[in-house]
Amino acid sequence: MNCKKALILIAALASLAVAALGQSITVTAPNGGERWMIGDPVTITWTATGLTGSVRINLLRTGGATVGTIATAIPVADGSYLWEAGVLTTGPADAGENYLIRIRSTGSETADNSNAAFALVGRQPNIKISTMRAIGWDHTFTPRTFVAGDTVTIKYYLQNDSPYAAGAFNVGLRVGGAIVARNAYAELVNGGEASGEFTWRATCGSPIAVVADCDGAVVESNEGDNVMTDPELACTQPDLNFFTALSCSSGSTTPKAGLRYEFHAQVDATPVKADNVRVIGGIVGGARLYDHTFPTLVGDGGIEPVSFIWEVPEGANRIYFEIDPDNTVAESNERNNRQELAITGVVSTPATEIYDLKLKVTQPRLFAVPPGGIEAKAGTAMTIAGEVRGATGAIRDFKVSAWVKTKSGRATRIFEQDFNDPEMAVVPFSSSWTPTTPGLYSIQVKVELGPHAVSAGVVDSNLRNNSVSFNVNVVPARATLKR
Repeated sequence: MNCKKALILIAALASLAVAALGQSITVTAPNGGERWMIGDPVTITWTATGLTGSVRINLLRTGGATVGTIATAIPVADGSYLWEAGVLTTGPADAGENYLIRIRSTGSETADNSNAAFALVGRQPNIKISTMRAIGWDHTFTPRTFVAGDTVTIKYYLQNDSPYAAGAFNVGLRVGGAIVARNAYAELVNGGEASGEFTWRATCGSPIAVVADCDGAVVESNEGDNVMTDPELACTQPDLNFFTALSCSSGSTTPKAGLRYEFHAQVDATPVKADNVRVIGGIVGGARLYDHTFPTLVGDGGIEPVSFIWEVPEGANRIYFEIDPDNTVAESNERNNRQELAITGVVSTPATEIYDLKLKVTQPRLFAVPPGGIEAKAGTAMTIAGEVRGATGAIRDFKVSAWVKTKSGRATRIFEQDFNDPEMAVVPFSSSWTPTTPGLYSIQVKVELGPHAVSAGVVDSNLRNNSVSFNVNVVPARATLKR
């Protein structure tokens, strides 16, 4: 047996002997998780059984390597040792996370280590966010709610609650997982406080936080208090929906084939506004007949009409409107953005398509007209204006004209305007006539179906309200007196 093997055997026999004698030592502090500031007074404690004499205290790394000696010849019976944390007999230890204490009996092989690692923390500052609050935008809300697109001002306060100054660092606004804005600070003295704010164009769906030392420029004694959120912040998302259902201007889903009809609905955003809302519509599997982007849909009441005109073919089809087809608006409900309607074009006789065009003249005013007619001056323009009602549904076109008849019975057309594919229930018109010769004239304004409507079999059911006549008495213009 060589000498090395003999020494190992002797050590093993000594350990068995110690165990047989009932000797033990147990480190009770630090035992894992402690963070001791270098230079602070801390207490190392242990318990011992069956031991006399003294102990030696060493600082180890978790891998087992000895860093240095803390103390020697400490009576085992003391059970504790007051240590200036980090100080070794050979000089100071470095700050670090993975340290253990080893206590060993001087007179035997009995020893024990800390159960888990503790940390030695350097003389470091501690920057923390003490308060963070979104103070509002147009107003201060309680609770503080916002919608996507709002401008939100977020104020914060921070402090260095350590006795050590912090060098240059940034405070960041974190949205989701990304820092989207930074405020720079040259330093924060020990015990110092500072404040700042961020202006943020709000988006929904991402948590918001203010982060001190967001880029990790300062080594701190506590990195766990650098982040703060405002728990009362809430993002309200709009719900884009249809205020009124998709329908046909004829009121039927079986309109006459070959005629043009208006198909319409109303869109809305509830309970809050939405910006840049696109709406499309048309034939399912066919042509797109409507495509418009609303700059803003005002929440709760900002209703907008959407419509298109389509010449219905014979047979079955489906039409649709769809809100936000590209899904660019974050919504609380994405399931109510589309409506479809089954339309069947039916071949029928022209007589089944009956409408009533009504003409009304609003200028000149025709109530209380003098017996001699409305007075007008020669050489002065006279406005003739009014409106047509009933030009809805399958009426493709109509025409408004005005005629002047002299006392001798000769008629002259002074105005004519064609209206194609009217989209309004009330269609305004306006013209003017400048008489040149004094005398009594009769003016007739009338509305009639256009050639396309007639060829499609549209019938005007009441021709008695299609024209308005009135007399005009043209008087000479007064001469201007020269002084």
